[in-house]
Amino acid sequence: MKTTRMNSVIALALMLAAVVACSYSSANLSALKTGRDRTVSEQTSDFERGDIIYAVATVSNAPGKVKVRGRLIVEDVPGQQTGPVPGLEKTLELDGSGNVTFTFTPPSGGWPGGKYKIEAIMMNEKDEQKDQKAVSISVS
Repeated sequence: MKTTRMNSVIALALMLAAVVACSYSSANLSALKTGRDRTVSEQTSDFERGDIIYAVATVSNAPGKVKVRGRLIVEDVPGQQTGPVPGLEKTLELDGSGNVTFTFTPPSGGWPGGKYKIEAIMMNEKDEQKDQKAVSISVS
């Protein structure tokens, strides 16, 4: 009887450890949406030169703190160097699952026309990358 109880306790502990391990490994960026308003009530990837660009990244299944870095990247814009736009990268923290909103305000002359990409990178508390999503957008 004593060994049966001990085996039950060990089995329960192993199942609990498996559940906890699965929940930690399943944290992810489940969505990245772009739009013209803070809540991205209407999703779009086409913007005008003077538009403020909003990006909402959704973190799912996060059992604890995570960081999400958002940035705007030039892909194909005449006269612009390809790569992240300096000064338009921000890292936000969440205590678990939820949404983070990134706001990209145009320069005084407006966004140069062309193709861009918005990237969201999720990291754990040790700043290790755990997931990434990107959305291509265009400005005309």
